[in-house]
Amino acid sequence: MQYLALVRQLVLVGAVVSGLPYTDHFLNRGIGNFQPFEKNDVPGGLANWAKDKYLLAPGHEATKKRLLDLLTANPQDMTHSDYARPTQPALHRLKEIRIPTLILVGDADIPDVHAHAGAIEAGIAGSKRVVITDAGH
Repeated sequence: MQYLALVRQLVLVGAVVSGLPYTDHFLNRGIGNFQPFEKNDVPGGLANWAKDKYLLAPGHEATKKRLLDLLTANPQDMTHSDYARPTQPALHRLKEIRIPTLILVGDADIPDVHAHAGAIEAGIAGSKRVVITDAGH
């Protein structure tokens, strides 16, 4: 939020905000999907994410195959080590955003992302949240 004067509009897609916790369901889903990677089973880990029910809306089998193809072609995107930097909670700072903001979330996305989208909408005056039908994360 250091460079707000340089931004005229904001579109957030599937966004989350630091300072708002995640549910056990959200965290356990991630842990489960990443378990094969811990055993060096990259194809298994990629398959878990490609079939994750929150990433794509149900009934999009060709898109799931395409997602798996993309992940398989670029496994480094899922297998690199993340060294999380300490993050300051931003939830209370949302009120500092004073530009037109559109918040998009897929109707099939995980409930945590919907909760975060609601918190972001409540925190940014004049923002608008739109739920995209037949879409995941």
